[in-house]
Amino acid sequence: MAQYFRPKFQYPSLWKTIILVLIYLAYFIMSHLHRYRIKILPMGSYPRIMDSGNNTYELFGPVNLFWSTRYDKAMTLFLTCLKDFAEFANSKDKENNIPADKCFKLPYKIENDKVESYSITQSFNKQESWTKALKYTLCNLKWALYWFVGNTNFQPLSQVPSSSSSTSLHRKQQQQQDSKTN
Repeated sequence: MAQYFRPKFQYPSLWKTIILVLIYLAYFIMSHLHRYRIKILPMGSYPRIMDSGNNTYELFGPVNLFWSTRYDKAMTLFLTCLKDFAEFANSKDKENNIPADKCFKLPYKIENDKVESYSITQSFNKQESWTKALKYTLCNLKWALYWFVGNTNFQPLSQVPSSSSSTSLHRKQQQQQDSKTN
């Protein structure tokens, strides 16, 4: 596993990218993600997250074992936002009468600061465990992005038809475009 570790200087770039993905998803469901009043602040290579008490936490380094509590809190708040998006997606699927076994669910369970059983905090955590937590977080984010693409047609949710066939609507639109070009 050690061969897959990224140098620490690449972490801000990684966080910048995943923050932008979550912001893009959150743009379409703003009212739901702001229920906890967590604000995601992309800010280029220096992404931050603000909690409900207006405390700002940095998702960039340098981070070390003794000064990583703010970084740990930022990553935990990010997991909260991702879990909240997953709950929203699941409720949207239920609202659209999708069978319970087909409703959106993250592949790796998020609970507080853990993804599956791996803590995303860096304080007093093994590098391998932390890396697995990040890997599972990225996988969960990828699933959320797939759900988003398949269910919103890149339109704000207020404009998305409220039916279980939003994916089939997208297919119909695609077929209409294909027939126009032929």
